[in-house]
Amino acid sequence: MAFEEYDDYEQEQLVKEWLNNNWLTIVAGIALGIGGLWGYGQWQNSNTQKNQAAATEFGQIEQVLAMDELTEAQSMINDYEANYGVNIYSIKARLSAAEKLVAAGDLAAAKTEYQAIIAAKPDKAIAEMTRIRLARLLVSEGEFTQASAELNLVQSKAYQTVVEEIVGDIHLAQGAIEKARDAYQLALNEGEGYSGRQIIEMKIADIKTAE
Repeated sequence: MAFEEYDDYEQEQLVKEWLNNNWLTIVAGIALGIGGLWGYGQWQNSNTQKNQAAATEFGQIEQVLAMDELTEAQSMINDYEANYGVNIYSIKARLSAAEKLVAAGDLAAAKTEYQAIIAAKPDKAIAEMTRIRLARLLVSEGEFTQASAELNLVQSKAYQTVVEEIVGDIHLAQGAIEKARDAYQLALNEGEGYSGRQIIEMKIADIKTAE
């Protein structure tokens, strides 16, 4: 029942009674509030220090990657995630490591990096970009079924040109020439302004020459 339903005297008595019954809760609440503010300040300080340490370690990983010390970099990334969890820094480090591993010809290790990123469930854009890179790698290894499975999980229209190009690569590798040409043509139709457009046109030209 609300206080407004009583006259002034009754309201005063109700307030007094409520205070008498609840004074301990009020005092405890005030104490907890003060403690909470202090604790929040401590948490902020701790969080800031942790973020600074995480950024510093990420910088060290970048330096090791720049020197192409890939085994050491992979170990450092694993240690980083053990200390700070998966975040945009560790994902960026794994992407960089995977690129360098592909360039070094260590496709198995690169695949592991891409799969680790996907397993961490990053946001959709990063996950789909990683799936596309993994699919390209799988195609190069002849793992067409797995590559197609990764591409099927890429839903963003922004990536459809690249997806169709890789689908074309899969068909071409499997000897399905017409399907490959159709996929490449679809990629061209959807890929206005795509930086890899010239490469797709060259693939179509190669098919026509082979025919």
